[in-house]
Amino acid sequence: MTDAQDTPRGTLSVQMYTFRNAHPADPSATIAQVAGIGFKYIEPFGIGNRQQVPNARMATAAATRRALDDHGLRVSSVHSAAPYGPETEAILDELELIGANLAFASWSGEVHGFDRDALSTLGSTQRFADAMNEAAQNASRRGIRIGYHNHFWEWNTLENGHSAYETLLNLLDPAVFLEMDTYWVRTAGQNPVELLERFGDRVLALHIKDGPATQEGDQVPLGGGVVDYRAALLAAPSAQWHVLEMDRSAGDVFADVEQSAKRLIEEGLSSWE
Repeated sequence: MTDAQDTPRGTLSVQMYTFRNAHPADPSATIAQVAGIGFKYIEPFGIGNRQQVPNARMATAAATRRALDDHGLRVSSVHSAAPYGPETEAILDELELIGANLAFASWSGEVHGFDRDALSTLGSTQRFADAMNEAAQNASRRGIRIGYHNHFWEWNTLENGHSAYETLLNLLDPAVFLEMDTYWVRTAGQNPVELLERFGDRVLALHIKDGPATQEGDQVPLGGGVVDYRAALLAAPSAQWHVLEMDRSAGDVFADVEQSAKRLIEEGLSSWE
């Protein structure tokens, strides 16, 4: 076991996208099952979903908040549309209702007016950074922090000779934080440890998962794949949140997540609180 005195432990959370097959049928029961594993925090997704009108989204957020209160859970962070554009205030209302003070755009399409190609050129990356910076200013008025969550496609090379991800970070205001998905970093052919050591205290949360580090391969409990999760966690002492997630799994995702969580606890890398 790792010496806890030498380990920068973060608090465990779990991205609810992991349970997207169970959650729609019975959200409260899904949250209860997550609480039964031992989690004290979750990371909801779909906040600010533009496929729903604001009133419907607020009703969903209220139901989620009731379920969290019923089962003694809180929100670590959320995946949300950025509070930018015509629905800024509605998105912020939703974040406040669910109890979030840290929200990550889970991909560039969560920012009004942008899609997956947002980081395809230097000019579009600049415009995207400007939008994220404005979103952070909007959120700060309500005491909410904003950040960006990566996938694997942000490492295309731009006209300046640098990756879109590195370029974006240089353009973002320091008030825009990072949730680094170590699995997708590895899938992009990058070294998560090197990136974490470079970006330091801008990283407030990590997505931790394991598997073959391919775009389509099934993910597995920690320790069963090619991602050095331990090295990543040790390289990110500023990451308050260690968020487990499985984008796809051939097994029982509840059992897989429980196995990963217990491994992190037993190794002294993470804590429930």
